[in-house]
Amino acid sequence: MIQIDAAFAAIFVTVLISLIAMGVAWGSLSQKVKNNCKDIGKQDNDHKEVITQIRAEFKTYQLNNREDHTMIFTKLDKILQNNSGKGNG
Repeated sequence: MIQIDAAFAAIFVTVLISLIAMGVAWGSLSQKVKNNCKDIGKQDNDHKEVITQIRAEFKTYQLNNREDHTMIFTKLDKILQNNSGKGNG
């Protein structure tokens, strides 16, 4: 019959407990990574929405800015035309 030495039994139990602990740690780490991936995906979607809103606002600003520039150039043209007409007359 095989006799098991006390030191061998202690090493076997220690290795077995270590493997179980590593499995539990691996599982909890895996779960945390999955949750973080889901959170990152949600943040990406939120950021995409914000970027879309900012782009829309910027386009509106650009249109308003073009209108303002057109008005300024029109006024400048009128001023330059009036000044050039006065100088010639």
